[in-house]
Amino acid sequence: MHHRYPSGRPDRLPPGMIMRSSAYPGVFMSWSFSRRLRRLGAVTAALLLCLSAHVLSATVAAADTVEPGSAPPLRSISYNVCGASAACRSELDLPSWTAIVAGQARDWNADSVMLQELCHGQWESLRDALPGYQGVWTKTLDAPGCAKWSGDTGFGLGLFVKSPAVDRFSANLTVPTGQEPRAVLCARGPVQGRTTLTCTTHLAQYITPDNGSAQALAHIDSWAAGLPVTLGGDFNAGPQYAALDPLRAGTPGTGPFAEADENDRDYFTAACLEAGATTCRSGEPTAGGQKFDHVFLSARDFRTVRADAVQPDTGGAGPLSDHLLLRAAAAAESRAPSGVAGDLTGDGRPDLLAVKDDGVLRLYPGLADGRVGTPRIIGLGGWQDAAVSHRGDWTGDGREDVVARVGDALWVYPNTGSGELGKRLAMGGRPTGWTNALPLAAGDVDGDGLPDLLARSSTGLWLHRGAAAEAGNPSFAARAAVRIGGPEWAGYDVLLPGDMDEDGRADVEARDRATGRLLAYPSRGAEPLPTPRQLTGEALPTAARRLLVSPGDVTGDGSPDLWSTVASGGVEDLQILPGTATGTGTARTVGAGGWQWINSLG
Repeated sequence: MHHRYPSGRPDRLPPGMIMRSSAYPGVFMSWSFSRRLRRLGAVTAALLLCLSAHVLSATVAAADTVEPGSAPPLRSISYNVCGASAACRSELDLPSWTAIVAGQARDWNADSVMLQELCHGQWESLRDALPGYQGVWTKTLDAPGCAKWSGDTGFGLGLFVKSPAVDRFSANLTVPTGQEPRAVLCARGPVQGRTTLTCTTHLAQYITPDNGSAQALAHIDSWAAGLPVTLGGDFNAGPQYAALDPLRAGTPGTGPFAEADENDRDYFTAACLEAGATTCRSGEPTAGGQKFDHVFLSARDFRTVRADAVQPDTGGAGPLSDHLLLRAAAAAESRAPSGVAGDLTGDGRPDLLAVKDDGVLRLYPGLADGRVGTPRIIGLGGWQDAAVSHRGDWTGDGREDVVARVGDALWVYPNTGSGELGKRLAMGGRPTGWTNALPLAAGDVDGDGLPDLLARSSTGLWLHRGAAAEAGNPSFAARAAVRIGGPEWAGYDVLLPGDMDEDGRADVEARDRATGRLLAYPSRGAEPLPTPRQLTGEALPTAARRLLVSPGDVTGDGSPDLWSTVASGGVEDLQILPGTATGTGTARTVGAGGWQWINSLG
């Protein structure tokens, strides 16, 4: 709900601080009176609801209830448990409280449980009571009221995900001086076989202008790395509030979000009902007669969203919290490909692959202005000497795939839609024999609508034309490879900017590794490349810039850009060299340190 003081003394506000009543706009009052007034409003609303249900029972269906037996398969729970405030926390002891909350998770078969206003002792107890779940926690402050549950008075957010393993992410939000800290907490790992970022937060109305929605979303966008996202929490905003607009819109990386309760017609506004809308900025109240608790899901990854607010049964011991527990459900949706060259995650932005010296393949999602997001591992072990690239759909499903030379063999790793890799497939037509060549997926070089591959060797640059996939199996066409570049290519790095002259054929660029010159070659299909044009900008010799890759246009200005490692005081950074009409512009650092451990980029 609104700002709650976890000290257990909700009637004591900091000097000069007042609260705006959510039930009576324009009225200011102390916190304790505000809480009592909201509870009185909730009771009144409940009586009116019962009366209206009695009067209209002949014509109105029963309230929409999402049952465990019929709900869509991907399940989550969001619950503000009010762990520290004596005005609203449960009267139960820790074992009894834990049994009820854990029981709710099991009965709902929840894949994720997202908890706010949680004390560390409660989190520890739930962790032990939920085998098969991975628990993560973040502390925002110490609250004396948390001493009810354990000697640790930590207070904050907790998250449990039914997954074999997760990566934890957390960040504090920027709040006005003197206000209670707020945070966002996420866990990234497989959920029903699909890697997902699951997050929780507790926003506040004193974080202007949007309760902290945009701040939380910026962190989530970076951590998601193009993956599906589930976000649950107490947003201190009703469905109709503009504070939720950033979440509904999402970012290019996450896409827009759907709110799990947006299609519950029992709570549609009159305007939505009159318009025959299928979704509405409404929903079942969760606290004090209002809906401040929400579960948002990335709309391109989930469908058939449902939600239901319930009061856990305590056997007459009183409510567990002043909030209801929000149960949400959805079905998985296959993400449509964006059609943007270099985009593995389906968000419309080119992405970066990096092979680290530990043999692990990482995906760095491309962000705005050439930045990259938090990496995620998409290949475990065995990639140390691999040459990886991604340009073109080799399996016929519309998604850009990863092509990799591993040892002497050439493999295609199908993209499952968000950058995760499926079971590798041998490249038909020439699955082996690549030890002395550097093969790179190049897009459609010859203009026939199918992906092609360029291979650099001591004899020059060779075009291997792709064939249409049969039953999802990649293959080269039954035609001999064509040499389109002479022996000088043995000293060049092959760069793949995409179709820059818009003639339907992917063009080629090169870096002279000795001099650092950049050369541009328009494609001539299966004919030899013409005399190149030297690009303007700084020289990029390998002594200064060990690794260089062209992802295409990552800055959105129509010119191809470059990502490059650069030596910096004994370490290496990652820089973006933005493209211009004639070459490259001024380099900017987008990744500080650690890139000296990267063997190759793709």
